[in-house]
Amino acid sequence: MSSSIIRGSHVVTKITGPSTAEVIEDGAVFQRDGEIVEIGPYDELSRKHHADETIGSSDHVVIPGLVNAHHHVGLTPFQLGALDAPLETWIIARWAMRDVDPYLDTLYCAMQMIESGITTVQHNHMVSRLPLGVGLFDAASQIVDAYEESGMRVAFSLSDRDQNHLVYDDDERFLATLPSGLAADARMQINARPITLEDYLTANADLLDRKNTDRTRILISPHNGHGGSDEMLRAISDFARRNSTGLHIHLHEAVYQKMYGARHWNKTPLAHLEELGVLGPEVSCAHGVWLTESDIDIMAATRTALCHNPSSNLRLKSGIAPLNPLLERGVTVALGIDEAGINDDNDILQEMRLAQKIHREPGVGAPAPTSHDIFNMTTVNGAKVTFSDKQVGTLEPGKRADIVLIDTKRINEPYLNPDTDIVDVLVYRGKALDVDTVIVDGEVLLRDKVFERFDKADVIARFKDSLSRPLSERELTRGALSRRILPHIQRWFEEWPLEEGQTHYTYNLAE
Repeated sequence: MSSSIIRGSHVVTKITGPSTAEVIEDGAVFQRDGEIVEIGPYDELSRKHHADETIGSSDHVVIPGLVNAHHHVGLTPFQLGALDAPLETWIIARWAMRDVDPYLDTLYCAMQMIESGITTVQHNHMVSRLPLGVGLFDAASQIVDAYEESGMRVAFSLSDRDQNHLVYDDDERFLATLPSGLAADARMQINARPITLEDYLTANADLLDRKNTDRTRILISPHNGHGGSDEMLRAISDFARRNSTGLHIHLHEAVYQKMYGARHWNKTPLAHLEELGVLGPEVSCAHGVWLTESDIDIMAATRTALCHNPSSNLRLKSGIAPLNPLLERGVTVALGIDEAGINDDNDILQEMRLAQKIHREPGVGAPAPTSHDIFNMTTVNGAKVTFSDKQVGTLEPGKRADIVLIDTKRINEPYLNPDTDIVDVLVYRGKALDVDTVIVDGEVLLRDKVFERFDKADVIARFKDSLSRPLSERELTRGALSRRILPHIQRWFEEWPLEEGQTHYTYNLAE
């Protein structure tokens, strides 16, 4: 049996309200075999329990492990040559990215997340990005196996679609507008990994049967509302409920997606999902930038959650999600980096700060999320959407010991008012570089900024070596196809007049 006492100047156990938290000063957590046994003053716990080791000091703050509630890959599209652009053209520009070893890519991003204080991630992986020539289960397993090596918790889902691969319209209808040669090449690209709904569900059943563990939870994912036929959406929803697993879906990310709903269903995509019976407490939606007031009411009524991704939404010109109305209606909102943090570094503390700042509406008394709201989104609500809230999200006896120690020396220098609320301190000034030690299930993954399970430099060297090979003929052909088809994609969307209407927020006035 292994045990430890994790101590700090403050132990933040959980958020109790928009401006309050349960905090123990000069406190500690005692864990045995990965289970939190007791929390209290450090002096009292150190006398009472003879732990194998004591971790931390009076220069540290102890917090629950943080949760990245929406994530895709390690190397970002920017690093791979796809510059920020509107979502609809950016997706096609990504065809030009080189193929990346999924195992090493995942291990690389897991290291970044651990260094940022993330202990749990919701990893959503598109079937189209899996390597060809490898079975669906085996390809997905490479990603799950990398997380298992890292020691992180992961809620993993494969996302698939069966329509509207190129624009928000029938594939063949759009392909008919292209020169015949280009249409044939584009058709070959979107059919590069043919997969039936039955194949997809079978692979997910295998993942559930063979990969669900204490630290890995398998979810299922239709990629988005417009990319799934009604048959696919219903089948995936039935699978989630039948197997008591979560369902994760991109939704209302860009204005064109909301407009697609009005054109095709005479209602928003979220309202269409409600009509199909897809929504519920097992469902989390990523982005939600273009939710209407009635959509927010639907989410509250169905207890459907939202994963908020502020950096990604800004980078892809999607807009700013209506966080304040969502919080006012009691919708569960978690926070995700979506691989595209503002600095390409998976710094969840920086994402927390951005999430707080961009929703501060002008005017004395105008709505604004508090530091405690944001902290709650990144702990308690993140645990809810990853279906791990009975295990993690707060520091309480009986829960698993997923714990992060933040070194406050840089944060406090040269001076910080000692009366400042510790949650405000972390959200206002914390960065990934302040994360000192990360513990999952009582196991130290990162100690004094050094990984315990593997050598960081060795992983990066292996990854760099895998990326040093020349581009394959397939990669070169795919990149050329991306450049050929992008002007047609651009022109197709430019012909959609953007909707106008009442906004959730007002940042400035034209006159």
